[in-house]
Amino acid sequence: MTKTTFTYWLAGVGLWLAAILSFAFYTIETTEQRLSDELEATGRTLHRLISQRVAQHDAHMTSLIAVTSGAEPARSGAVRQVMESITRFYPRIAWIVLVSLESREGSSTPPGTLIRRLLEVPDGETEDLSPRGDAIAKQQPGRISVYPSRNGRYLLAKRAQPPSAAAVVLAIDARLLLEPEERPPWAQLQLTLDGQSLLDLPTETVEASGLPLIASPHFESVIDGESRRLTLSLDRPVSLAALLPLKQLLGFAAATGLAFFAIMFALRQRQAAQISQKTMQEAEARALLQERETLLAHASRVNAMGEMASGIAHELTQPLTAVLSRSQAALRLASADNPDIRPIADALEINVREAKRAGEMLKRMRDYASNRAPKPVTSAINAIVTEIVALTLADLRQRGITLECSLAPEPIRAMVDAIELEQVLHNLIRNAADALEGAETLAKLIRIETEAVNGEIQIVVGDNGPGIAPDALQKLFHPFFTTKPEGMGLGLSLCATLVERVDGRIEAANIPGSGASFTIFLPAAQAQEIA
Repeated sequence: MTKTTFTYWLAGVGLWLAAILSFAFYTIETTEQRLSDELEATGRTLHRLISQRVAQHDAHMTSLIAVTSGAEPARSGAVRQVMESITRFYPRIAWIVLVSLESREGSSTPPGTLIRRLLEVPDGETEDLSPRGDAIAKQQPGRISVYPSRNGRYLLAKRAQPPSAAAVVLAIDARLLLEPEERPPWAQLQLTLDGQSLLDLPTETVEASGLPLIASPHFESVIDGESRRLTLSLDRPVSLAALLPLKQLLGFAAATGLAFFAIMFALRQRQAAQISQKTMQEAEARALLQERETLLAHASRVNAMGEMASGIAHELTQPLTAVLSRSQAALRLASADNPDIRPIADALEINVREAKRAGEMLKRMRDYASNRAPKPVTSAINAIVTEIVALTLADLRQRGITLECSLAPEPIRAMVDAIELEQVLHNLIRNAADALEGAETLAKLIRIETEAVNGEIQIVVGDNGPGIAPDALQKLFHPFFTTKPEGMGLGLSLCATLVERVDGRIEAANIPGSGASFTIFLPAAQAQEIA
């Protein structure tokens, strides 16, 4: 896996984890809001139900006061019947008692209010009301007061209008203010009276199991009624598992993970397709460049052949002249009366040798000017140098330039294309000859050396000319850079391309004293390549 690919995958995993965290926070927030809204709605519903029932208690007390203390009070039997009906239909009313408030002033007992029971339903289940006599007596007539009791109950008391001294007291069981099916099992419900707990119901469901959050949803409201001292409160302890269900989180993680891997796979495939397309385009570009370089190399060789034409023609004239003169001598010998076969055979043998020499020269010209595709093979470097020397020697002689060779004594081989290497050497030799031709050097000399150094083959082409200008030394192998007035700047650039094609390199330097040198470095062929 490349560094870029690893970076992409790391970024993708980071985005995936960020998506999971965002989903978790969003789920927690929305769930908490939903649970809070549900608690608020439930609290308002319970508040309304309890308020309606409290209002019923107020109505019962008003009715009882009306039938017992009016201008024509009802008979005690009828009043009891009403009281029994109320306790029977409303189980949350534990008992009802009708009392008479009498002052103790002027009696032997301590001053205060004496409560005398007139009616009670059911009989014997009421509690002692004497400690609250003074408080009930001080109540404003027609107003209801609330008093705490025991066992989750509270008392409602209401005085009749004067001159009646009657009062009605109801005991309300707060535990029955709600039906079992009305109670939310997931909430902790409390009813308090002046801070005193009347009802405390814990949660029943597993929603609150586990570790609850510190800030659980809360609802609190005062029950509507004349007293307005009864308070309803709901708390909903919520665990982290309830706010963020594990299955939901794992499902989202799995879904987004699959989507992430699918996207990464698609991007990977797209990247691979782009890389493949880019590689194909680069291969096509390289093929086109190689084709153009091959055409350029061929054109350069043809141009070089034109430059060497006069020297090659001179070289061909020698064997052809020898063949002609020997053939004429053989004809004269053959036309004699008693011809001597031996001289004729010697002449024909010389003709064969000269003809082979001319044929070899023509073969070199044909190979050098050929337009074939390059094919690097394991080649003997000294032999290639010898071939190019044979091609250029005649031209150099006509220009008054001496060519010396110093070849490595041991066989040296490299994976090269022989024709292309000959072209490189020819360009270097021709450039050296051009530099010498305009110089004032007396003994103009070009020297070619070959040697093997540290696993590399080095071919050095040097001259004793004026050398290379320092500012041009670094730009010699750039395309279209030239120091010749009529040059195109492609020769040395082509040389560098042809050498680099076989994993080699070419360097230029000035020789201390005078002249310039170009060194070709080629990887030496390994033993298996030679085999």
